[in-house]
Amino acid sequence: MSQADDFGALALHLPTLARPPLASNHSSSLPSTPYQHARKLNFQSRSPSPAKRSGGGTPRSTHSESETSSQSTIRGPFVAGCKYETGMAHSRRRIPYSVGGEQLERPGSLPKKYLNPTEEGKLSGDMRELYDRLLPTRDDDDKRAKFVQKLERILNERWPGNDIRVHVFGSSGNLLCTSESDVDICITTPMKSLERVCHLAAVLADRGMERVVCVNHAKVPIVKIWDPELELACDMNVNNTLALENTRMIKTYVEIDERVRPLAMIIKYWTRRRILNDAALGGTLSSYTWICMILNFLQTRNPPVLPCLHKRPHQRLIDMNGKPAAFADDLNSLRGFGQKNKETLGELLFHFFRRYAYEIDYEKSVVSVREGQLISKEAKKWHLMQNNRLCVEEPFNTERNLGNTADDISFRGLHIEIRRAFGLISEAKLAACTEQYEYPAIEERVWEKPAPKPPPVLTRSHSQSGRGGKITASHRGARNGQSQNRTSQGRRASSAATSGRPNGLPYVSRVPNPREIQSQYDQYQLHEKFVNEFQFLQAQEQELRMRQAQAQLQASAHVQNSMANQAARDHMARS
Repeated sequence: MSQADDFGALALHLPTLARPPLASNHSSSLPSTPYQHARKLNFQSRSPSPAKRSGGGTPRSTHSESETSSQSTIRGPFVAGCKYETGMAHSRRRIPYSVGGEQLERPGSLPKKYLNPTEEGKLSGDMRELYDRLLPTRDDDDKRAKFVQKLERILNERWPGNDIRVHVFGSSGNLLCTSESDVDICITTPMKSLERVCHLAAVLADRGMERVVCVNHAKVPIVKIWDPELELACDMNVNNTLALENTRMIKTYVEIDERVRPLAMIIKYWTRRRILNDAALGGTLSSYTWICMILNFLQTRNPPVLPCLHKRPHQRLIDMNGKPAAFADDLNSLRGFGQKNKETLGELLFHFFRRYAYEIDYEKSVVSVREGQLISKEAKKWHLMQNNRLCVEEPFNTERNLGNTADDISFRGLHIEIRRAFGLISEAKLAACTEQYEYPAIEERVWEKPAPKPPPVLTRSHSQSGRGGKITASHRGARNGQSQNRTSQGRRASSAATSGRPNGLPYVSRVPNPREIQSQYDQYQLHEKFVNEFQFLQAQEQELRMRQAQAQLQASAHVQNSMANQAARDHMARS
């Protein structure tokens, strides 16, 4: 049987879908969206290009390979691939395009600067109550631990001998999870094929996991699942070990000052209720990006609440490998750093929203946790980048902008939401600020049979008014009571209303010929080829960035180690 016959036979058993348009804004940040459910649809395949062949050359998509191998003029339809894979074309964008992409105008009058004592007391009290409700219980912690053990057992039973380990990161590891938070999992293994997370999705679905969604083309591919037994949602990635270091950094910041945890948890709660934390599918920001914005805000208070951990090398501990940490993590010396700042929780929340609503010049500034301040967008050459309205520097990979998951339209919508929150918080209305966002209802179009139209009435045009008598159904030559549209002289009328239409009937839409169908299908195939090549290049870019980040970390650790050794030698020489 030929390859074309195999392709045609396979197409008989698999559903076909039109190719969705290529989304222009792929996620550049690690998403964390609880309760994102898979739709019960057979999504169009967006599988990455096949592995590079030994002969070299540019990557080819599955469909472009079939073009060269099969000379048949009738090509098969598109077939669905990973049934758990979804893409931005099948999700609902949080910020509608109707919002526009222009920057918000500056207010005519200065926004409120401070809360009065009554407002501050009410807001701080409401925040304490909300924080107590958000804290996870002991049962929640036990369920998460059982889930990690269960997942590790499933994966090692399916792929034994591959040293598969399951690590918790994100909110579950940085003390910012709530009772409703999902579990963020990083799977580490030398088995590189597992990084194609569609394999992971299929195995987990077979083992009873529900709501399985595979987001294979994000910068960090993830699988979203729901465990019906433990009633937990989970986002997991494979070999994204940088996320583990990010988690440890955030946990260190949270433990420095007791105000950080309630403030961050309440702001995260607000982003979840307003659906502003979906970088992968909704085009907004990841929870990690929001946390970096919170940390930078606390670093820039006067006096600061938090230090800049990357700029305190004397407070770095030595890890188990004998190397200094990438940031200051000596909590014994870091705790109490923000004692000079006497702001309450209510005041900090008020000024957080005021800062990001009105104070920052987004055209010039980059939010940097690594530097502990706002830095110049032009100095980083980020003023020339795409989707650069909001710039948030990744603390470990400083070439990565965490804010580029939001395009200009999404950022305008985010800015509107931040200003809305500031207006309500300035009146101590925390409940209204965190009110659940509801998508506008989509009216479903129901097909109805159109009402019958009366038969057309033929009238004589102005040019024919002097060329014959009145047209009637009884005119000679009419059949079955219908006029043949002839003049009294027997000539055929030249009216444009009936030219080329027999019996005066309107045109019937013609069926496209096979050549037009083939042309449309060729366009679909060309689109498929570009999609796959674009995704292949994205994967290469991500791999190169990861290697660069690892090289920078190793070089930094080597320099610090050399400095420590030199200092030790100098000390010994002096003694």
